Order: sequence, then structure tokens, then C-alpha cells
Amino acid sequence: MSKTFKLAAVAALCAVAAAAHAEVKFDANIEFDTTYTDARSNPVAKSSTDLGGRVELNANAELARNGDYFVNGRASLIVPVNGNEVHMDDAWLQFGSSQVDFKLGRFEAVDLFPLGMDTVVMPADGTGYRANMLRGRVTDGRFHGALGFNAAPGLRFEVGMVAEKAGNENASGFRPAVVYSQGDLTLRAGLEALQNNAVIPGADSTGVGLSVGYALAKDTMINANYAHNNKLDATSVGANAVIGALGLGYVQDKTGSNSVDTVYAAYKLPLLGVKGAFITPALSFSKGDKVDDLVAFRVRLNYQF
Repeated sequence: MSKTFKLAAVAALCAVAAAAHAEVKFDANIEFDTTYTDARSNPVAKSSTDLGGRVELNANAELARNGDYFVNGRASLIVPVNGNEVHMDDAWLQFGSSQVDFKLGRFEAVDLFPLGMDTVVMPADGTGYRANMLRGRVTDGRFHGALGFNAAPGLRFEVGMVAEKAGNENASGFRPAVVYSQGDLTLRAGLEALQNNAVIPGADSTGVGLSVGYALAKDTMINANYAHNNKLDATSVGANAVIGALGLGYVQDKTGSNSVDTVYAAYKLPLLGVKGAFITPALSFSKGDKVDDLVAFRVRLNYQF
């Protein structure tokens, strides 16, 4: 998809919102990541320092309500700082009422394995399962929709649907999830079922994800997560905490008899006291079976404007 077309898509959302007398809000941010990685048992061959990052441009439109009904829309454009492959991040419409709504497009559904402050989390091997194969932001041409039900105050059900056809092969799946929030407690639970591995890896498999979060204070949140997929013989467990500007976390990813343990931490600081500007040093250490230990250190600069 061309850069011109993607820019036009964002402009189209803004034009539609304006025509419907909607309030359109624009925001943007720029992010730079300087990352050093080191496989400790082979530091010469696998040590590297990389610069990454992106500029994110967002347009958010909320159309005027018609009684209990509403329509929302969002478009996010990502411009990488070290390349020219501009792409869409979010691009969706959501419509319905206070009780039932439908979301269609490119988006992320309920996070069943939240990592907290995940500035850098680098497992030593790509093992494990995080209940996110059908979460969203799927590839071009794949249908993604989610039907949501607000059953009671603090209780929401969501059923995600994904479908794609490549040649004579079809891939499809559904992802029901429930979120319950009451006071300081948040519970998330869901499953995802896939069919056909011609397009989506993990054919004919069903996985589950569970998460418990609790706010100990206004700026302190802890999470415990679990995910498992029988067909992939993969399990992940994790716990993390965000305490003000500090984030700490641990994840164990296991596939078959091989496991990888990863610990990570980050600390978000104001940059020179400027509003919307932050610097976040972060560290990740991962140790696994039959793989090199992996250390990653990242410094993230972020400016929201």
C-alpha cells in the first residue's frame, strides 16, 4: 500500500467526521529507541546496538450521538524513523449503543496477557503462548471484527472474529473474552480458536488466557497472567507491577520441555521537565534451555505533542 494512499485514508476519516459534525481530535508523538543486545555466551557474534522508533499521527473522531446510539472512529499512521515504509497502525470504526456495539477494521482486542511497562521484553527464544494470535492488527486483507456486550456495570463480553482467504486455503477463528472490573480489581478471561494453518500458524488449535489485576494504590498496579495452548504444547505465566514511574515484570514461556525465563524493568522519567517529554531506561534479561542468555538494554525517548 502506497504512502499517498495511507495518508489519504487518514484524511478521509477526518473528512467524514467533519461532514457528520463530529468532534475530531488530533494528536501525535515521536519515539526513539536505542537498544543494546548481548547474547552473553557469545558476545562477539551477537552483540549489537540499534536505533529504532517512529512518529505516530492519530485522528480520533466521535460522531454526535443519536439518543443511545454512537459511532466512533480512529486512524493511526506510523512513520518509522529509520525507513520509509509508512503503515497504518489502528484504522477502525465502532458503532452501536451503550449495551451492544460492533468494531470493524484494524485494531487490538482485549489483552489477555498484559505485560505492564513493557519498554523492552526480549525472550531468549520464541517459545510460549500469550493468547494473542487473534488479538488483532491483522495483516492486509484479513477480516477482523468484534461484537461487544455491556452486560452489567463493570462486566463486558467481547467476541472477536477473524477470517482470511489465500488462494484455495482459508483461515478463520473466533476469540470470545470477558472483562470484569469492580473497584480495584480487574479480571480478564478468554479463549481463541483457529482453523487451518495455511495462513495463520497454529492450525486447529484452541488456547486460553487468564489475567488478574489489582490496583494497590492510585499509581500502583499488579498483574498475574496465564495462557496455554494444547495443540502448540505451549504455556506462559507471568507477573508484573507498575509502581509510579517504575515497572517490573517476569514471564516464563514454555514450549514442550523447553522453557525461557525473562525478567524486565523500566523507569519513566520526565525529560528536562518539559511537558509530554520522557526518557525511559529499561532492561531485559532472559535465560532459556539450549539457547544463549540474552541481555537487552534500551533507552526510549518519547515526546507527545
